[in-house]
Amino acid sequence: MKDIFATRAGNRLILLATWASALLVGPLWPACGGAGVADPWKGTARYKFEYRVDFAAVSAPATTDFRIWVPYPKDTKYQRVLAAAIDFPWPHSIETDRLGNRMVYAQGKGVPNADLVMRFEIERDPSDGIPADEALSDSPSDPDLFLGPARLVPLGGVIGKLAARQARGASTDGEKIRAFYDYVVKTMRYSKSGSGSGRGDAIWACDHKRGNCTDFHSLLIGMARSQEIPARFIIGFPIPQDAGSGPIAGYHCWAELFERGRGWLPVDASEAARSGRPEAYFGRIPNDRIEFTTGRDLSLAPPQSGPPLNYFIYPYAEADGAALPQEKLKATFRFERIADPGERPAAGGPIDPGTGKFARSGRD
Repeated sequence: MKDIFATRAGNRLILLATWASALLVGPLWPACGGAGVADPWKGTARYKFEYRVDFAAVSAPATTDFRIWVPYPKDTKYQRVLAAAIDFPWPHSIETDRLGNRMVYAQGKGVPNADLVMRFEIERDPSDGIPADEALSDSPSDPDLFLGPARLVPLGGVIGKLAARQARGASTDGEKIRAFYDYVVKTMRYSKSGSGSGRGDAIWACDHKRGNCTDFHSLLIGMARSQEIPARFIIGFPIPQDAGSGPIAGYHCWAELFERGRGWLPVDASEAARSGRPEAYFGRIPNDRIEFTTGRDLSLAPPQSGPPLNYFIYPYAEADGAALPQEKLKATFRFERIADPGERPAAGGPIDPGTGKFARSGRD
């Protein structure tokens, strides 16, 4: 098996290292020799990232119509997919939904006889958000797409009343956004204990005043939208600041709220609460993450047979139109922090499904 990242910068072909032998004999990547980690609030970071899906726990007849969707990282103003490769025995394609979320899609009979492995090289900057003049109507950043309720984020009842109370005395959307953020950071406690947390249920978060990042930002988004302030949910993976390489246990999410005249404002209320640094995570987020998807109650591309997904960061599969239990699809994630990127190549594009190699998009 040979996995080669290929990118083009001008007339140069850049070949990145083969990983097959490392996968067979030891850890995915060696440790980084104790090298210091640069300040994630400054400059650009570059990461290798592996997303692996293991189908060993899935059992189905050879005649089963099996469909699989796996989230694929975004290219944004602050994140660039420089190189990518997919290793999977079935034909597959890169699809995009109406919110600009990309995903690998494959369909076949029976169960895949090998893991689906995606490997990326990704460059990430700290994010200050998206200016208002770049949030174009009829684009994935259109604020009007992010105003309505979600299944677990209702806008009336206790959420609407809470937001109205916290907005008293605020005369602008910016003041309301700050009031909602301050309330969530000061009131919510980060905790994964007990049943109910982690679903992004805004009412549960409001009542229990605790939860994980999903719960923090569901409450914040519900409060903002109830006051007709666009707000959107963003999910990806955190990159540990105390390691040069290794596994990643799970996802991390944050939010962006739209202040008219200023644009999309990034916030990370759960990290603000955990770190005790609310000022740091308001209007700016560090480069210690990789962004994958935006939104809640998602319809995939092509559409799934089952109901909309609460959020999309783990693989989703259907067998003869029925959703597979999440625990049947074992997903694992690894990262490596690599050297100072220096000059930035152009942003990346989709994978050529015929070759499995990275195809340039031509985007600046």
